[in-house]
Amino acid sequence: MFLKILTSAFVLCGLVMVFATPYVLAQKPPDSDKLELAQYGARVLLFFGLTCFVWIGAATCAVILLRRARIEFIEDQGENIKGLIEGTLHDHERKD
Repeated sequence: MFLKILTSAFVLCGLVMVFATPYVLAQKPPDSDKLELAQYGARVLLFFGLTCFVWIGAATCAVILLRRARIEFIEDQGENIKGLIEGTLHDHERKD
């Protein structure tokens, strides 16, 4: 359950970050001031890095969830087949 909440939180945070990009980065400063331009570049790089980290986290959590669901499905499938075979054998015993 925690992993589902974490995945949802990553996705929501990622969507907020994507839609907030124009507001966070605003306008590029004029080329005349190198310090402001360097600060803007650092802000862009940091924001892009955080956005990538959030989406990679969401993808990783989703893959882990899928693997767990697959394992549960395989276990349930084995139990269902075992129950079907036992039920069939039980039915054949009644006929004899």
